[in-house]
Amino acid sequence: MDSFKELLVTRKPNNTVFFKRTVIFIAALLIAVVLFIILNVMSLVLIALLFWGAYLLIKNFDVEYEYICTNGDLDIDKITAKSRRKRLISVDLKNVLNFGSLNDKNLNKDYSIIDATSGESEDESYFIQCKDTKYGMCNVLITPDEDMLEVIKTYLPRTIRR
Repeated sequence: MDSFKELLVTRKPNNTVFFKRTVIFIAALLIAVVLFIILNVMSLVLIALLFWGAYLLIKNFDVEYEYICTNGDLDIDKITAKSRRKRLISVDLKNVLNFGSLNDKNLNKDYSIIDATSGESEDESYFIQCKDTKYGMCNVLITPDEDMLEVIKTYLPRTIRR
């Protein structure tokens, strides 16, 4: 019998994202004013293209992560602007080295970090330490709900299951 569970986690924008969006908008506005002063009527097309490009850049800050657990394999995809999907990592949960809450402070700082959390509180976030061919030894940070957490725990090795 196959087991399958998926979860979509939306990354909450922080102050840095708001700042970057504001800078992009203000830069587009200033460039539009300069183009209008220099080129007058012909600049309207360029201004429209400029604002369209700024809109596309701003939209790229909308990030979601999808966790898909299928028969002990946890796949984590990054979805940008609700249109582009990229596989971040695929973890075989049977080969996980360590697992726990971010509050446990068992996170190995020497490993590379793949942050696929919602960006809210660390109380709801967990880490998975594993070995990957692309990243080497890494910490995968996730924010699963209770159902996804139970599915993940069932496939973890017995020695680290909590």
